[in-house]
Amino acid sequence: MFREFLASGTLNLIYAGVVLTSFVFAVIVLFGAEVGDILDFDFDLGVHADAGFDFISVSPFGLAMFGATFGMTGLITRLWLNMEAIPSILWAVGIGLLVGGAAQALFIYVLSPSKSSHFNLADDAIGREVEVIITIPDGGLGQVAFDNVSGRVTLGARSARGKRIRRGEFVQIERITGRVAVVRRIKTE
Repeated sequence: MFREFLASGTLNLIYAGVVLTSFVFAVIVLFGAEVGDILDFDFDLGVHADAGFDFISVSPFGLAMFGATFGMTGLITRLWLNMEAIPSILWAVGIGLLVGGAAQALFIYVLSPSKSSHFNLADDAIGREVEVIITIPDGGLGQVAFDNVSGRVTLGARSARGKRIRRGEFVQIERITGRVAVVRRIKTE
């Protein structure tokens, strides 16, 4: 059964599907970052920090480049070079890993140090001291603002204790839910 699968055109369809999926993924990541946090969601892999692997540090473009290269190499080796299935898969994985790794290195060593405007809102905002720009009413929604490398960021804001916080006061962001910050007054000593 496995030999029949590898001998048929199904492998070519899988290669083509990976190319298409990688392209769509890259477009979603690109426009998702530009539009804001519309596509932002939390995903916990259950990997502890001690494990030495942080999935978040893998560039989505590195993943997309791996997929696109894997699929295109597979199609080229099958359709133009008439390779058998197993060598084709090995070439596709090898070249995909090289190009995906190079894209990841580019992301880490070139784009990340330049402080690209694409950042994770929760990581950037949590713990930050910010100014209330629209009073937060008892149990209601106000607004806070702060500056980061991308410019001025404004977020809806709720009091962690449900108490009113006046405009002009400085607060600390405890957590982010969507585009709303849950804030607490800064303790003055």
